[in-house]
Amino acid sequence: MRSANTYWKTLVSAFVCFLGVSLGPSSAAKDSPLAVKQTSERTVATDVQTQKAVDEWAAEEKQLLEKIDRNERALKRSVWERKKTGEYLATLEKKMIELKEKAAEMEKINAELLPILDSGLERLTTFVQGDLPFDKAGRIENIENAAHILNDYDMGLLAKTRTLFDAVARETDFGYSVDIRETEIEIEGRPIRVNLLKVGRTGLYALTMDGDNAYVWNGRQNQYLPIDGGVKAIDEAVQIVERIRIVELTKLPMGRPSEAPDAGGRRDE
Repeated sequence: MRSANTYWKTLVSAFVCFLGVSLGPSSAAKDSPLAVKQTSERTVATDVQTQKAVDEWAAEEKQLLEKIDRNERALKRSVWERKKTGEYLATLEKKMIELKEKAAEMEKINAELLPILDSGLERLTTFVQGDLPFDKAGRIENIENAAHILNDYDMGLLAKTRTLFDAVARETDFGYSVDIRETEIEIEGRPIRVNLLKVGRTGLYALTMDGDNAYVWNGRQNQYLPIDGGVKAIDEAVQIVERIRIVELTKLPMGRPSEAPDAGGRRDE
């Protein structure tokens, strides 16, 4: 029995020694500098990856927040535009109704006024054609330009009315102006160079360039007739208009007032 106990004690002592020899080197290996370095490197690598993931998430979060903010602002803008569009449509509908009413009124005015404008221009044309033969071509050209505007479909009623009024105003000014022009007129079938003096619509006088002969336009006979004894007065009037002579009263030979054409171009008999 004692021998058996001794055997078992010896066996246990041997096993303990075996364990001490086999476990000792493993603990020492774990605490070695190389193992610590490897563990530290793995820990750092893990931290780096974790921080990288955090940074990526932060950037993505920022982008998502910015996108949400843009969408919110776009949504507010869309709501405002929808509301404003509704207000604009209501205003436009009201304006369209007003414009339709004005268009109908303008059509009514055009239907009544345009024939009056055309008739007025026709009367003015007839009047100018039968008026004093002074700058007749230029005056007829002005009337033709007015007629072109009246016949233009795209021109508005205001422009057409103003055109006729301007043409009438020019002819009115013609009747109050005094003018002189060097030109050729036909006397007894032959052209003669003269100074042509217009005194409103009162009279049209012609003085030859040598100052020896004078003529006056006779609307009844539609020709220039010689003036006896009126050469000096016409010469003085020409000098006054040309600012060669001081303005003074000049007695010009006058025609009969009944010879002036009326607005329709007719002459009183």
